[in-house]
Amino acid sequence: MMKEGVIITKISIKQKGERKHFQIKLPMDTKFIIGVEYGGRLIDKPETVVVEPAPDDGGHTPTFFKRNQLIGELKLQSCEEANWFYSADVLANDVNLGLADFSKAGFPVNDFTHGNKRTEEIVKIDAESTIIQGWYLDALGKSLNADIKYEVNVYVWINVEE
Repeated sequence: MMKEGVIITKISIKQKGERKHFQIKLPMDTKFIIGVEYGGRLIDKPETVVVEPAPDDGGHTPTFFKRNQLIGELKLQSCEEANWFYSADVLANDVNLGLADFSKAGFPVNDFTHGNKRTEEIVKIDAESTIIQGWYLDALGKSLNADIKYEVNVYVWINVEE
């Protein structure tokens, strides 16, 4: 009989552009890796200046669509395989989630009120090895040109034999 479990690995970032290599140890009875998820929290909030885009003076209507902030890059690889099985750009919350949504005027839009609850990305990898190699590269500190302290949690969902 199979049951699901999760392994949580915390990555601490302290310097701009910092690159972290890490390992995730899987239990010996792991049969499959079934999903990967990430989240994080800011430890030290820097003082930043927000620059508003200049108005479009070419006679066009300016766009209100904004780029999501890139926090970093995450990659995972099995020791038994030569290639990455998971790669993701770690982004802050979707800043365009409520763009042109007038259904709830006066009610702030967020992930949980508008049906975009975060879930893991489904992967199905044989767990032939008990070690996953990980790599994380900071982009937040580099883009703001500051040392920003934050943590990224990596959640690896597994199937284990009971």
